Amino acid sequence: MKITPSLKAVAIGASLLFTNIPAFANPDDAKAIKQFYEAFGQNKPEQLDNILAPSWEDLPPNEGQAIGRDAFKPFVGGFHKMFPDLKVVNEDIIDAGDKVIVRSTLSGTQAASFAGFPSKGKPFTIMAIDIHEFKDGKVIKTWHVENWLGGLFQMGAFEK
Repeated sequence: MKITPSLKAVAIGASLLFTNIPAFANPDDAKAIKQFYEAFGQNKPEQLDNILAPSWEDLPPNEGQAIGRDAFKPFVGGFHKMFPDLKVVNEDIIDAGDKVIVRSTLSGTQAASFAGFPSKGKPFTIMAIDIHEFKDGKVIKTWHVENWLGGLFQMGAFEK
């Protein structure tokens, strides 16, 4: 005998599933995460003082980047010179206690040399995943992974 759940049973199960999604343990963490992506996406590095601990670690660091939020601020401005129309959209934000996981979409058009490849004026859209660790209301460490290989292909980096 084949058992098929009724639509009503599926709806009840789904409502139970979605009502058990926890709210942020600390609402300030949610606010800080949104401000982090606003600071990066809108070229507002001064905003990072409210979000990142002074000794914040960016893992892996950018080439030549020292530890600390102040070492990251020039990178934000430099990134906007390479991609002046940069757009960052947070697709998912997941609270995991002292860590917050964010899946984002980054898009823009290359306007200057990036990763040693000259600009061809082509756009890109890539996915990024970040894990931010909080302590005492500030982000102390961020691990990040971006699909830059896919982005480089989209920007024509490997075309002759």
